[in-house]
Amino acid sequence: MPWRVNNATAIQMTEGCGGMGKWLAAAGFNGLCGVGFGAWAAHGAVSVIGPEASEWVKTGAQYQLWHAAALLALIGLPAGWARLRAWAGSCFCLGALLFSGSLYGLALVGWRWFAYVTPFGGLAMLLGWLLLLGFGLKAWRDERIS
Repeated sequence: MPWRVNNATAIQMTEGCGGMGKWLAAAGFNGLCGVGFGAWAAHGAVSVIGPEASEWVKTGAQYQLWHAAALLALIGLPAGWARLRAWAGSCFCLGALLFSGSLYGLALVGWRWFAYVTPFGGLAMLLGWLLLLGFGLKAWRDERIS
């Protein structure tokens, strides 16, 4: 099986190792949506959906962009951290989609039931950060012991 090097992290990995492509695609999708919706909120959404709904779109875009960056950061973790990448990445991705998507839906369609989805997205994102914190503290403790 051919080897390739991730130039950003200088980590050798085999083709398909660790599912890096899906995390890169997820980061790209979240980044694309975040920039697109953020630009629209800053340059014209107010005239289409009003000021309150425009703020919902801005908030969704900000959270989506932060979590796109978090997904990119997870790609740089060593292969031994694949379990963290899978769990935290899933939480970041699902959370950003639920949180931001529900805010976009609320702003664009106006269905109030979208607001009931938003907290679940927020909880998923928080869980991703909690997992990252827990794994980091464990690694720090292990480094200090050895």
